[in-house]
Amino acid sequence: MSRKQLATFAFAMGGALMAATIDPAGADAAPAAAQECPAAGNPAADRGWTAYRANDMAAARTAFEAALRACPRHEGARTGLGYVALRQDRTSEARRLFDAVVADAPRNVDALVGQGMAAWRADDPQAARTAFTRAQQVDPGNAEARDFLARLGPPPAAAPTRPPLALPAEVTYPARTNRDRFEVRTARGWEPFYIKGVNLGAALPGRHPSQFPDSATYVRWIEQMAAMEANTVRVYTIHPPHFYGALYDWNRRHPDAPLWIIHGVWAELPPENDFADPRWEGEFFREMRHVVDLLHGRADIPVIPGRAGGAYTADVSPWVLAYIIGREWESHSVVTFNRRRPELQGFRGRFLTVQGGTPMDAWLGKASEHMVAYETDTYRAQRPIAYTNWPTLDPLSHPTESTVAEESEIRRSLGEQVPAQPAAEDNDDIGLDANLVTPTDAFPAGWFASYHAYPYYPDFMVLDPGYNQARSSEGPSNYFGYLVELKRHHDHMPVVISEYGVPASIGSAHLQPQGWHHGGHSEARMAQINARLTREIAEAGMAGGAIFAWIDEWFKKNWIVIDFEIPQDRNRLWYNRLDAEQHYGMLAMDPGEVVAGATLRDRVASWRRMPALYGTPQGTLRAASDEAYLWLFFEGAGGRLPEELLLGFDVLKPEAGDFRWPGRVGGRLPVGLEFALRATANEVRLMADPSSNPLRTDENQSIPGQPAAAPAIADPLPGYFEGRFQRRFNRPYRSQANEDGVYDSLRVLTNNRRFARDRTEYPGMGYDRGILWPGGPPDGLWERLPEAGVMEIRIPWMLLNFTDPSERRVLQDPEGAVPAAFGTVTVDGIRILAAARDGSAWRQWPASGREADVALFTWDTWEEPRWRERVRPVYDAMREVYRTMNPPVLRGGGR
Repeated sequence: MSRKQLATFAFAMGGALMAATIDPAGADAAPAAAQECPAAGNPAADRGWTAYRANDMAAARTAFEAALRACPRHEGARTGLGYVALRQDRTSEARRLFDAVVADAPRNVDALVGQGMAAWRADDPQAARTAFTRAQQVDPGNAEARDFLARLGPPPAAAPTRPPLALPAEVTYPARTNRDRFEVRTARGWEPFYIKGVNLGAALPGRHPSQFPDSATYVRWIEQMAAMEANTVRVYTIHPPHFYGALYDWNRRHPDAPLWIIHGVWAELPPENDFADPRWEGEFFREMRHVVDLLHGRADIPVIPGRAGGAYTADVSPWVLAYIIGREWESHSVVTFNRRRPELQGFRGRFLTVQGGTPMDAWLGKASEHMVAYETDTYRAQRPIAYTNWPTLDPLSHPTESTVAEESEIRRSLGEQVPAQPAAEDNDDIGLDANLVTPTDAFPAGWFASYHAYPYYPDFMVLDPGYNQARSSEGPSNYFGYLVELKRHHDHMPVVISEYGVPASIGSAHLQPQGWHHGGHSEARMAQINARLTREIAEAGMAGGAIFAWIDEWFKKNWIVIDFEIPQDRNRLWYNRLDAEQHYGMLAMDPGEVVAGATLRDRVASWRRMPALYGTPQGTLRAASDEAYLWLFFEGAGGRLPEELLLGFDVLKPEAGDFRWPGRVGGRLPVGLEFALRATANEVRLMADPSSNPLRTDENQSIPGQPAAAPAIADPLPGYFEGRFQRRFNRPYRSQANEDGVYDSLRVLTNNRRFARDRTEYPGMGYDRGILWPGGPPDGLWERLPEAGVMEIRIPWMLLNFTDPSERRVLQDPEGAVPAAFGTVTVDGIRILAAARDGSAWRQWPASGREADVALFTWDTWEEPRWRERVRPVYDAMREVYRTMNPPVLRGGGR
C-alpha cells in the first residue's frame, strides 16, 4: 500500500476526534495568552468539527479559520485545521500547526497524534515515533498511537555482520523456462516443475497491508501451505525479515520438497501516469534492488511508513523460482503513458529485447532488464521474470467489449442520454504483449507471461459467444475458452495464471454463466469451483497457477460496496459479508464468537442467558452483534413459531422513516423504520423504506426493440433479474417520514447493460441481496428449529446501511445541499420493533405502542476487532487437487 493510501488513516480521524480534547494538565501548562479567548472561538470551532465529521473539508477549514480569527491560539481550532490540512494533502501546513499546538500544550493527545501522522506522511519515522510515544505516555490506551507505533516497529538496530559475498564462477539459476514449462535444477539435473501456488497477502483483521504478522504466524502458515501440497508461495511486496527466515528454515529442513517463492515488486501508479518519470522510475527500480538483495540475505532496509524493513540475513535465493514485477495497471494509465512517451519504441538490452509494440511494452522490457541486470551483475544469479498482466490489458481482441467511447456513441445513436464522464471503464482498449519480449543468450533463466485471470470479469468473459460455447473435459466453461485462446497466443512460452479463484462472500459483484460468480458462494461451492478452475488451468496448457488467496483480508475493497464503506480506511476493523474481495482465503478470518455453540441447537442455551429486548408470554426477542452481523433470536410463545414474523429497524432517528409495517398491516408504529424484515417458514427478506435504499436499479422502457438474451446463468442468486437496468445512487441519503407501508427490495445491478462493437445489446443482470440465505454459519443467514419454536437471523451490517459498525456509523446525508461525498452520522444503536401473525391475528412489540417502550439495541464501539482463524473447505479441496493433478509436460526439449 502506498504512503498516500496509508495516510488515509489520518483522514479517518473525524470519527475518533469528537473534539480536540485539551488535556487539563496541558491546558494548565499552556501560556496565558492561549487561555485569553477560547470562548470566542468555540462556536466556529464546533462548526468546524461538525463539518469535519461530515467529510466536508472546505466548510471545516472555513470554520476553523474563523475560530482562529476570533482566537488566534485556540487549540481546538488549530488542531482541527491540522487534520483538515492532512485531509487536503497539505502535509507541511499540518506539521506546522501540530508542532505549534504541541509546543503550547505538550499533553494535548489529539495534537500529538496529529503531529505523528503528519511526520509519518512526510516520511520522517523518527519524528513520528517520538510523537506517538509521547501520545501513548499521556494516554496509554490511545489506539491510534498504538497502531502507528506497531507499524513503525522498533528503532533500527545496527546492521548485522555478514560473511563476505562469495560469487560463483559463472551465472547460476535455480529455475528456468523451457518452451511451455518451468524447470528446476535438482541433484538429478533439470526437471519439469508445474506451479501449484498460493498468493500470500498478510494483513490480519484490523491491520493495514503494511502491518505484518509475527514470526510464529509465518512459521505456521508456511507449514500449512506445504501440507496443502502447494509447492510455491507468491508474494507481491517485501515482507519483514522473519518471513524469509521462516521460509529458509522450512526449506533447509525439507530439501526434497521445498516451498518455492515467486516474488513481486509492488508500485502504485506514477504521477500523471508517466512510468518513465525519473523520480518514480528510480524508486521502482530501487525497490527491485531491495528485493534482489533481501532474497540473497544481504539487505538492510530502513523501516519507513508503509513498508517492511529491517536486517535481512536469510539467503532464500536457492528457492526463488521467478519474479513477477508490477501490478494490474489500469488501462487509462497505459493509454496515457503511450500518448505521453511516443518516442519509446522497442528496447534492446543485454538480457531482454522488445520488438515493436507500444511505449508501455518497451518500458516494461526496460524495467525487467533492470532487475535481471542487477542480480546478474551483483550476485551472478538469475531466475525467470515476467510482468503482471490481466485480461483488461491482454493482447487478444474481444468483440463484445466495446470501449467507453464506442459504447457512448452507440447509446447516443439510440437517443439515450450519456453522462459526460461515464462510470464504465475500458477493458479492451489497449494491450500488453509478452510475446514481444525475447531473452538474449545472456539470460538463460528465461521469460514467461503472467496473468491475473478470474472467470467472471471483464464482461467479455461472460458475453463472448465463443467462450459461451467452450467446453473443458468437465463441461461448459467460458473460463476454459479464454484460457485456451490466451495460451494459443503465447504458444512458445510458459503462461502462469498467477491469480485466480472465487470468493465465499454472501454478496456478489459480477455474475458468470457457469455460476462462478464474483461472490455469492457457500464455502462448499467455493471449494468445488476453485478445484475445477485449477484443473482447467492445467488442461489449457498453462505452466501453473497460484490460487488467490491464503487468508481473508478485511481491508480489501470491491467496486460494488466501496462507496458505502465509510471511512474507507476503517473497513479493516469489520468484516463486510457483502464485499467479495474480503473472502478469498484458504483461511477464513471470522469475527470473534458472540453466541457460543456450533449449531443453533447448541446456541439456544447461550441465547437464553442474554437479556431480552422484549420478553412476554407471546414471544421473546434477543439481539447480539459482532464484527460482521446484527444477530437476532426469536422464541415463539408456547414453543411454536408464528406463521409470519416482522422485524423493524430504526437505525437513525425515531421521527424519520416509515411508520407502518410493509403492506400497512397493523396500526401506526411508535417510531419510523428505515428497514423491515419479513420471515416465514420458507423465506427471510429484508426490505428498505425507499428513502433509505442506497441503490436504485431503474429500467429504461423507452428504447424500442429488445436486447439480446443474457447468457444463461447457472446457480442464479436469489431474486435474479435482467433487462435494460441502470445502477444509480439514491441521493440524497435522507430518511423521510411517511406512513405508506411501501418498502423496496434491495436489488443490486452486478453486470451492467453493455453493447458489443457490432451494436449487439446485452441486458444488465443483478439479484436481490435482501433475500437472506437459509442455513447457519458460516454460509447461511437464518435458520429455524420449529420443534423448539426458535429462529435465528444474522443481518450483514451493510444491509442496514451501516458504513462502519465499529463506530456505529450509518449512511445519511446532511440537510441542505447534497455534498459530493456521502454523508454519515453516528448513532446510539438500533431501535427494534417486532410483530407476529398467526392466522389473521397480529401481535406487536412493544405492546404499548409507545416510543418510550421501543427497545434500543446498542453495542460497544471498537478499535481492535475480535477475530478467529479457521481453515475453509477450499483448503482440503486444493490439497486434494494439488496431490492428484499431474499436468502433462507439453513441449520439453531444447531451448
